[in-house]
Amino acid sequence: MTSGTTKLSPAVIVDAAIGIADARGLNGLSMRRVADELGVGAMSLYRHVADKEALLLAMSEEVTQRYPYPYEDAPSWQERVRIAVDVDWELYRRHPWVVLAYSSPRLSYGEASLECLDWLSAGFLELGVGIERATDMALTVWSFVHGVALMAVGDKLIDDQVQGDSEASSVRLSDVIAGRSDAAVPEHLARLAGRPDAAHLLDPRARLDAGIGYLCAGFEASAH
Repeated sequence: MTSGTTKLSPAVIVDAAIGIADARGLNGLSMRRVADELGVGAMSLYRHVADKEALLLAMSEEVTQRYPYPYEDAPSWQERVRIAVDVDWELYRRHPWVVLAYSSPRLSYGEASLECLDWLSAGFLELGVGIERATDMALTVWSFVHGVALMAVGDKLIDDQVQGDSEASSVRLSDVIAGRSDAAVPEHLARLAGRPDAAHLLDPRARLDAGIGYLCAGFEASAH
């Protein structure tokens, strides 16, 4: 807990809230818990942050600022996509709660995010498309990264929200690939059993990179 002599400010409150969300998830974040962490009364927070939604917006903006794109550089559109994927993946890995926060348009398009979007969209202009289509391509990249990140942290997010001890009885892809499934497996997927080259299908980052490759090939083909 921070000392009770802490001088409150929006930045101090947001930093404490990010720490709590990193450790406990959004389900464990509350104004009371932030106040306890800072050693102050809960009502004192409201002089700096209007409510929890405003706090979440400020948290999302802050972590986006901590993972900026290299705005001063103007690499090719392919390199911009690679940089964006690396930066965003690291952001989601270090702050899993952001995956949920960015699911809401109210929390995902602050000033810092728009700067990132502008930089990524500008790269796609090289393909000879207009700014609307370039922005659509950039948002498609973001949506794909976000979707894979959601799957990667899904188990933890579900555990934070749902309590239960039962074991799932459905066939898992990992069991299919390992050849461990006793249940009926669809014909074509059954051919994955025992194939070492199929292991990457279970690696979220490998799936992300492969999918981005497909998307980039599609972007280039559709622009001509």
